[in-house]
Amino acid sequence: MIRTLVVASLLLAGCSPADTPDPAPRSTAPSDRSAASACSRVALSIEKNNPPVEDVSTAMLAVESTDPGVREAGKKLGPAAKEAGDLWVADDPAVDKGPANQRVADARQGLLTACTDLFGAYPWPFVRGVSPTPR
Repeated sequence: MIRTLVVASLLLAGCSPADTPDPAPRSTAPSDRSAASACSRVALSIEKNNPPVEDVSTAMLAVESTDPGVREAGKKLGPAAKEAGDLWVADDPAVDKGPANQRVADARQGLLTACTDLFGAYPWPFVRGVSPTPR
C-alpha cells in the first residue's frame, strides 16, 4: 500500500520510478568477520610470502568462522603453521624446512579455496592492500 502511494506520488510529480534515487549501497563488510579476517590475512600471506609464524593467528580466526569450509581449513593451517613457525624461529641450518613449508603452502591454498567458495572470486571488496592475483 505504501509503495503504491509512493509510486503514485512520483508519477503525479512527473517522475518515473526509474528516476528515483538508488538506496544507499550495501556494505562490503561480510557478516562473518572471523572468516573475512582470516581470508584477508591468508591472501596477504600468500601475496607477501609472509613467514609461517603469522599463519597461526590466521588459523585461529578461521577456526572461529561460522563457515564450515573456512573452519576446517583453519584447523589444517594451525598445526602446519606452528610446525613451520617453530622451524623458522629455531633457524637450524641442519633441518630441512621444505616439507613443513610445503604443508603450510598447501594449507594456505586450502584456506584460500574455502574463502573463494564463501566469498566468490578473489579479490574481495573487503581486502585492502593486496594485488588482484595472489601467488
